[in-house]
Amino acid sequence: MTVAPKMEWSMPAVLNNIELKGSTMGSRQEFQDMVAFVNKEKITPVVSRVVKGIENVEDIDSLFDDMKKGTQFGKLVVEIADGKSPSKL
Repeated sequence: MTVAPKMEWSMPAVLNNIELKGSTMGSRQEFQDMVAFVNKEKITPVVSRVVKGIENVEDIDSLFDDMKKGTQFGKLVVEIADGKSPSKL
């Protein structure tokens, strides 16, 4: 909802019972201001646990277990890059 006031849904998405959760944010300028602030103040997230590899399904499932139990403090991360090149995400 940051880019436009409305999001179009196709009928196939409705028929597939796709569930979308999101939030409204601010304007593009407010987003740019927020990113500049985070960079200026060198704000970094607290990371609770990192799982390496998108194919590591068992450990990724354990991240969901952490969320269900509420045992994490910070972000739960799935690292998908090979570490040799910077992530494009």
